[in-house]
Amino acid sequence: MIYLLLFPLLLVQASRDTLSLDAAQARARAQRGQPRATAALVAAARAGVRVAGTVPNPIGTYSYTEDTPRQHVSLEQSFDWLLTRGAGRQAASSAVRRAEADSVLAMAALMAEVRVAFYGVHAAGELARLTTEQRVLADSLARLGAERLARGDIAEQERDQLLLEATRAAQRESRAREAAAVAWARLARSIGLGQTAPPPPLGGSLGDGLAVQPAGVAPVPPLDAVPSVASAVADSAAAAARARSAARARVPLPSVQLGADWDDPSNRDSFLALFGVSLPLPLWQHGGGAKQLADAEAAQAGATTAEARLETARAMAEAATRLKETHDRAVVARDSLLPVARRIRVRATAAYRLGETGLIALLEALRAERDVTAEAVDELLAFQEARAAWNQVLGEAE
Repeated sequence: MIYLLLFPLLLVQASRDTLSLDAAQARARAQRGQPRATAALVAAARAGVRVAGTVPNPIGTYSYTEDTPRQHVSLEQSFDWLLTRGAGRQAASSAVRRAEADSVLAMAALMAEVRVAFYGVHAAGELARLTTEQRVLADSLARLGAERLARGDIAEQERDQLLLEATRAAQRESRAREAAAVAWARLARSIGLGQTAPPPPLGGSLGDGLAVQPAGVAPVPPLDAVPSVASAVADSAAAAARARSAARARVPLPSVQLGADWDDPSNRDSFLALFGVSLPLPLWQHGGGAKQLADAEAAQAGATTAEARLETARAMAEAATRLKETHDRAVVARDSLLPVARRIRVRATAAYRLGETGLIALLEALRAERDVTAEAVDELLAFQEARAAWNQVLGEAE
């Protein structure tokens, strides 16, 4: 009865101790520096909109002279910002869109990194488990070979071949353990977990997502909605706005000055008003160089946007092809190659134990299963990497 009462709590505790992909990605969002860095970049870009819309403060002056009237005060306000403020705010707003698109791309790259590292641990763990099984089997066959040699059923060379296979299996098991430890260290780094923490068991399996058709993994958005293209479009819009600002800045606008003079001993009630206008004179330059530079930058940004569309279309097509083909190969490897290779090995092992087949057939079956196992794990991991690449191209942070 007590066990029945505590069973739900044990399930909750087990679920907490298991690290799922969602939990790993959530921890990466909380612990890694990229989310905070991208958020700071977006905040800086939004502050830039406020800076671009700032109206310059007036300039106040005060002077005292010996001549009458002795005291003078003036206030000067420029109005050249009226021509460039709108275009400047448009450029700053485009910079915000660029920062937001870059933030989406950075988060998608981080989530792709976590996914690849997560399933890398799964792949390394699966290889470690399979190599351990193969080592145990090879050890048992080596013991069987020693027993048969003692009975005089086989030659010493056959016993040595079985012993060699067992030793090589132990070597492969050691390499698999090393790869598993390295894969876990990579995952710990990607989610911001200390290296001294013991690795928790992972949820899911290397075949996650194989039941979903590749075309349904993520909807394909319009090309201009993909963050990499949206970033280039925002750059182009910002450059065009700066070009308009440079063109408008060539128009001279006056500054208005208001003031007063007072403190005349001969006329204590005197108060002289001052009004003036200052106008920049385009004698030495007309702002043509700045306008040409801004126009060239706008043209370059437009060309870069066209290239970004082509590159993103290529990347999407490549990612979609890799996703479909790796999906199909992973399904075949998991559902066909692995079971067949295991059945062949089991039959060959049983036949050898019964003395119905020779050593060559057994070794061939063992090696075929070993090769197929490594190939299947590689195909499953390639599918998970293709899913990560697909999400990253689309800017999907899962």
